[in-house]
Amino acid sequence: MKRGWAIAVLFLAGAEALPAWVESVEFPWNAYPRQLWERELVWIKNIGITHVSLPPAGKNNAAGDAGQLSDVLAIVRRLGIEADLERPVPDELKPLTVEHGGPLTDPVPAATVRLSALDPAAQVRSREAMASGSPAVLWTDVEDTLGPAGFHAGAVNFAGDEKPATAALRRDARLSQYWAKTFAGLHETPGAAVAPNSATSSPSAGAVNIKARQFTGANGISMVTVSNRGKTAWRGGLKVAYFSVPPAAGKFISIPGVNVPAGDVVWLPVGVPLTKGPMCKECDAFSKAEHLVYATAELNDMEYENGILAMEFTAPEAAEVILQLSHEPIGPYVAGGLPSTFDWDEHAQRARLKIPVGTGTTKRVRVGLAIDAPDATGFFDSARVLLIGETNHLSSRYSSVEIMQRSRLRTAPELPFVQQPSEEPLSLFYDIRVPETAVHGDHAQLVIEADGRQMSHAEPQLLRPVSLTFPDATQIRFDAASSLPLYPAAIPVNRRTGRDFSVSVRNNAPEIRIFEVEPKAPGLEFSPAKMEVVVGAATAREVSFRVFATDADPGVHAGSVMVTGAAKREEPVQFVVIPQDGAVAYASSGVWILESAASRAAFIPNRWVEFLNKSNNQNAIGAGGSAFTAGAIEVRDNALVFGGLVVGGQRVIRMSDLDALAATVKKR
Repeated sequence: MKRGWAIAVLFLAGAEALPAWVESVEFPWNAYPRQLWERELVWIKNIGITHVSLPPAGKNNAAGDAGQLSDVLAIVRRLGIEADLERPVPDELKPLTVEHGGPLTDPVPAATVRLSALDPAAQVRSREAMASGSPAVLWTDVEDTLGPAGFHAGAVNFAGDEKPATAALRRDARLSQYWAKTFAGLHETPGAAVAPNSATSSPSAGAVNIKARQFTGANGISMVTVSNRGKTAWRGGLKVAYFSVPPAAGKFISIPGVNVPAGDVVWLPVGVPLTKGPMCKECDAFSKAEHLVYATAELNDMEYENGILAMEFTAPEAAEVILQLSHEPIGPYVAGGLPSTFDWDEHAQRARLKIPVGTGTTKRVRVGLAIDAPDATGFFDSARVLLIGETNHLSSRYSSVEIMQRSRLRTAPELPFVQQPSEEPLSLFYDIRVPETAVHGDHAQLVIEADGRQMSHAEPQLLRPVSLTFPDATQIRFDAASSLPLYPAAIPVNRRTGRDFSVSVRNNAPEIRIFEVEPKAPGLEFSPAKMEVVVGAATAREVSFRVFATDADPGVHAGSVMVTGAAKREEPVQFVVIPQDGAVAYASSGVWILESAASRAAFIPNRWVEFLNKSNNQNAIGAGGSAFTAGAIEVRDNALVFGGLVVGGQRVIRMSDLDALAATVKKR
């Protein structure tokens, strides 16, 4: 497989080794709402995946459009990640291959291991595939989908909410980022084993099945994979080969206090040198003899900056890490954001650091130990957000005038900047322009360096200056955990009484801003016509309007909400005007909807997914919907037409109406 990994990395200083495996996610663009493509691809990148597999146009979607595929590839390219088409690249798309600076690679190899994110054994299967030399791991069932086969629930719903099933994918994405390239140079070393007297966390629960394998490479670096195929969590010790630097010959050491949940696999680092490279970023201040001896939690990242050695772990339980150092660290030690103590063995020159339990579904935790006071420092005061389409002003501070004068900012070519003097001593401003083509939610990489050394870095998120959402908009429920927000947002309005509706205005800027909000839709009236709102830094406020539809025809009225003032943004919205004694039919986001003042029925091809009683918000259709083969569905004169059978129109929807419809369909 040809790979252009340089696309996803801003600061490659020469050729890097190809990874031992590719971690890919199948992105079902042709069965996924188009308005959600960008958001979901950003999420995939942000969790650490840099490669996606795209089904060809037409697969799972008879109306698959090659033009839409080009739009997906445009987003992939802007995000700086890669994609394959699950087949050879056609001639018309060859200009988009990595050989020409594009995102397209050859398809993942036939030997790729396909894993469903919904598989309870996915974590074990993925780790075994990596350790066994699989060229790629391809994750499926990550997103909800909606296609000719109906609705299929994934690990992430249409609203972007993650289910617990994403934990395995997130863990593997972080582990792959850290180990994949180094693992290609490791070979299996015999002798790793479970230490005597190890036991389950609940001995009465039954036996466990523990297996340990060790992989070793140059400079003494190694990784131990410990799998627990039993039904009981295991806690115990390991015997592993340990190649200190020096001597050249290895020996075996014991690692106590290892925890492996039932049906899980952990990868533990052993003998990782503190030398600059993929295993320890910017670690150019350590001697060859200094290294990480071992850790009892998975290591996902390690870097040295401003005298601090920072490490990130996956820690479902408390763990520890041992460091071999040339001198006692100056401290402090910060673990999980809180000050903590560490033990120093002066005779062995080793620091023992406690790793607290991580947070979130993946139990990630970051620790940092001050090794030495830095000779020189340079850092940003605050660089959390860069606003798209604006020039952003970031301030930076330095330890001396000389360092400030010799410093420079490194970033992507797409982010032009100008260095500006500051009135404050030992401070500079950087005016960074973010183009309109940047993807909302993506991250930038900013590095301050001096004398060829990195002093600090930041990863600000790229965000639109202002974002709009509609809390009252219709969402179609497919099951208890999956709802599809219609796009454009659809707001039902009673023709006789009108209604109040809210607009949530989020200010993504790091300062207070004032906006003017104005809804518009032909044939409708709004009170007030426009409204001024003051929104705090990085917060949202809701503003309320009333819409009147007395003189409007029943049906969908396309409109928008315009924001002006400190930033400009226009968001489309549709107002569905419903008569007091009738129903309206419309189609949106691949769903056909029949709605009255009291009820709402929603259909997708071959499936009846919702019959909502608005008075109690109860859905009479079970989770996943009911089979419904009524033939072609269309909207005609405020009615739904199912293969010639008309339902709705200018009459009230009653449960008996739809019961009769369902009975008629079953007879066909």
